[in-house]
Amino acid sequence: MFRPPLKLAIGAVVLATTGISAMAIAAPASAITLNAGRIEIDASKDVIGSTFKTTFDGNVNNQTVAGLSSEAVWTFLGITNTGDKTEASFEITLENTSSNGILSRTSALGFNVTDLEGNQLDLLGVGSAGGSGNTHSTGLFANDHTGSFSNEFGPIDVCFTGGNNCEEKSNGGVDNDPNTRLAQKGSFTTTLAFEGSVSKFALNNFGISYQSINGEGYVDAGGTGKFIYVQSSDKKTIPEPGTLTALLLTGLAMLNSWRKKQPVTS
Repeated sequence: MFRPPLKLAIGAVVLATTGISAMAIAAPASAITLNAGRIEIDASKDVIGSTFKTTFDGNVNNQTVAGLSSEAVWTFLGITNTGDKTEASFEITLENTSSNGILSRTSALGFNVTDLEGNQLDLLGVGSAGGSGNTHSTGLFANDHTGSFSNEFGPIDVCFTGGNNCEEKSNGGVDNDPNTRLAQKGSFTTTLAFEGSVSKFALNNFGISYQSINGEGYVDAGGTGKFIYVQSSDKKTIPEPGTLTALLLTGLAMLNSWRKKQPVTS
């Protein structure tokens, strides 16, 4: 009967060997990947239904406000080719997660769009009437604009809001104030329109706008939020080759040590 050390050694060897084999036949790179704070999407792969989450902080007059926060969960709905144009759609569920005595309303969400090399990809019809061939949105936020967020956030390629521009103190959105009729979580569907055939693109510079910030000394203040964390559910994680090699060597060393300790039989 095997002694426990032998079982452990054999287990380590099997685990390492299996891991190395899995790396050898691993699937191609993920269809949605996180790269230096931006989300890269390869719609030529089976990516429909993949999700990622962006988490935001909050500030007023460039001063971070503890407890001012939001998050958005994005679900990719796929691409559609309409003549000489490409449309890429997402369902975005936005939630105001403010706490620590802070009440606030998240009134807009925006970002930049590039190719995978970081070059800007022009969006069609931003700020124009919605419909096929133009960038548009329905649901919680029905308007799309280009412009800037306040508090020195800077320019963004597109924002989605209920107002007439990215910085306007518009009504609507989501809040965490139990005295309003707004929900704390709401969803909208965005469609990004590109010229020509586009199957790969990236989103970055995510930001949001806050209104009606109250509590902790703030009275009906406005602010902005930058993403502090991006998580992709589609990203696959596998051990580094060095880790697997170390595990294999450890298992072999344990097995060799066990053999040396066994009595010699004739």
